[in-house]
Amino acid sequence: MSLKEALLKAGFQSSKIENERVRKVKKEKTKTEKHQEHRNFCEVCETIQPDVERFKHRNPRIDAEWICANCADKNDILDQFRLTNQSDFARSGRYRRFYGPMKDFSQEGLPQKKERRHAREGHGNQNRHRGNRSGNRDVDGNRRPHNRSGNRPVRDRNFNK
Repeated sequence: MSLKEALLKAGFQSSKIENERVRKVKKEKTKTEKHQEHRNFCEVCETIQPDVERFKHRNPRIDAEWICANCADKNDILDQFRLTNQSDFARSGRYRRFYGPMKDFSQEGLPQKKERRHAREGHGNQNRHRGNRSGNRDVDGNRRPHNRSGNRPVRDRNFNK
């Protein structure tokens, strides 16, 4: 018979429940602690990257599921096989792929930043960046020669006369 059983048999009772513990007050997590909640280890290149996502792919050369965007691009894994949108880059809207189209996770209710439209798209000035500025043309519409030292056109003294 143990001492505890003997005391209970004698009529003594504990005023404290056996497994009761005082709860610690939790502080808010810092940015680095929140960062550690997400998976960031690439199983292909075996490094820690900020853009690691889970892929369910059919590439027989790779036996890994958690792959960074760089390794996925190098091994020709399309973004349509991506299952998660959990990385720091994906949550902040900076996740980019260079192989194939990107999968749209906005329809699944995950927050996404609005994508910026390229300067040439939809602004009505399609030829703005094609080198036809009026400063590089003479009166007849022909191109003027450029300086060898830079992009500024050579100015003739008799150009505007």
